[in-house]
Amino acid sequence: MMSWLDKLGNAPDHPMTNVAAAKRLLAELPDDDPLEALTEIANWMTSFGGTPGFALGNRLGIAMLLDETAVPIYAEVQHGYTSAPHLQDLEGMKLWRVMHEFAIARIELFAVCLRELSPGAKKNESENEQTAIVCVRFLRAVIEQLKLELMRYMDVQKEVWENLCWGYQLAEEAGLAESMVVAYPGHVIHSSPQRELLCALVLFESAPGALSSSQVGMSSRIAARLSSFFDLSREHSADTPYMIDLAHPGMPRWMAAMPEAGESMRFFGASRAVSRLEEIIRQNERGQVDEEYRFESEFTPEGKLTMLKHLHVYWSKEHVHRHQERHAIHTEIEVVRSLKTISKLVKHFDIDRLTNLTDEDAAQLRQRSGVGLVGEEVKYASEIWPVQDISAEGVGSMVPRTTGEWVKIGALCGLKGKNADQWWVGMIRRLKTDMQGKVHVGIRVLTKQPLSVWLRVLGKGAERVSNWQTSSGSFAFDYLPVILIPDEHNSYAHATMLMECGSFVSGTLFEVMLGEKSRTIKLVEIIAEGDDYEQVRFEWQ
Repeated sequence: MMSWLDKLGNAPDHPMTNVAAAKRLLAELPDDDPLEALTEIANWMTSFGGTPGFALGNRLGIAMLLDETAVPIYAEVQHGYTSAPHLQDLEGMKLWRVMHEFAIARIELFAVCLRELSPGAKKNESENEQTAIVCVRFLRAVIEQLKLELMRYMDVQKEVWENLCWGYQLAEEAGLAESMVVAYPGHVIHSSPQRELLCALVLFESAPGALSSSQVGMSSRIAARLSSFFDLSREHSADTPYMIDLAHPGMPRWMAAMPEAGESMRFFGASRAVSRLEEIIRQNERGQVDEEYRFESEFTPEGKLTMLKHLHVYWSKEHVHRHQERHAIHTEIEVVRSLKTISKLVKHFDIDRLTNLTDEDAAQLRQRSGVGLVGEEVKYASEIWPVQDISAEGVGSMVPRTTGEWVKIGALCGLKGKNADQWWVGMIRRLKTDMQGKVHVGIRVLTKQPLSVWLRVLGKGAERVSNWQTSSGSFAFDYLPVILIPDEHNSYAHATMLMECGSFVSGTLFEVMLGEKSRTIKLVEIIAEGDDYEQVRFEWQ
């Protein structure tokens, strides 16, 4: 009897005494509120991980159950977060905070498991595999915190680097750094502690500040699929130019040359993955992508190509850095959003000067463009942003808290100086959230001399609209408003154009309506895109 009482007294003081009890409690999670469900799981992880006295088998079994239960719920919450811009949005901030708190609770739970597993102790093959799985899940949880902080464009917390280095060191000391395991039931792709570390480091070096939230997630998935092409070494080389110090955790650094040797230094790079990226890019261009490299369906084919080409630049051996000098300045700019609004404000080719245009078509174009008679004021809503610095092709600004709910990477904007008459066209290329929660924005100026014109659809190849007559015997045409972006020499010889999203079809012929100088063009490729526009390269015919 005393022996039984002793065992009872040593039982952990927690409702999840075993896996069966944990399943019963998790069955009570709300089905219709993923945010609340994720919050409850995070609370369970924190209380369970902070309760001592569990047998190792129970500790691991319940931890794995909590983690696996959370995976689909977390994915649903994250999808809600990445589906819309929300840096200035309270609901978006609430979603992000719940995900971030869950990520930290998950990290702390698996840290407890790793400590109790004692990775340095001698184990059999099955025990080593179990330790490697926990280590991979721990590092993956750290990557999730890293991703969330990158999605918010904030400085990555020092705990991220400390946990990455600690988890990898444990695996390395146990001889498990390169042990390939399946992290979750049903997964087919194997990973290892080393590959997880490399995924985190390469993601950080992929210029996430120039990516949207969903693109950060996609680049993380691409890195995970191609992690076998990443290199980690104790020696600096052309293929491993970046360095992290396991004994002094901090963000990775690019090294121009071999630093003074250190036992805890590890060098890494992703240049071997560049040729694989090139192959995937070619497959995407042909529309013949292997199932393994299709990634997510929420991106258009052109969006995936843009993302792949971005990674191609930052994974190469050449270190990417800014070449343009930036100058501090204190002034203000007027900012408008959307292609439709910008088209009304920039210099436009007057509809009255177009030739071969019926009065009916001219009236319809004037109505669609929103541009009235000469001298008539164009109505629009704008925001005033303070400017912090400028360069030859960029503007650094800060988004006031009461504005900019639409702001996201890739968003198109029109901007005009305080005393200027001419509207420029820009694209948001970088975001940064400081310690006070203020959002800093880097705008790439696409052109200071935009020209709004109309295209008349001719068709594709020989199938031209001008060859099709209506039943009345007259010709029927479709018209599209676009903004011409001159090249770096302010010439239209190699110009690109901004079109309404969904307008691009490769090889389509258009007539650029410029009065007597109208010319035919052929669409070639999309070079950038956003929610309401496509930037397209074309050829003069």
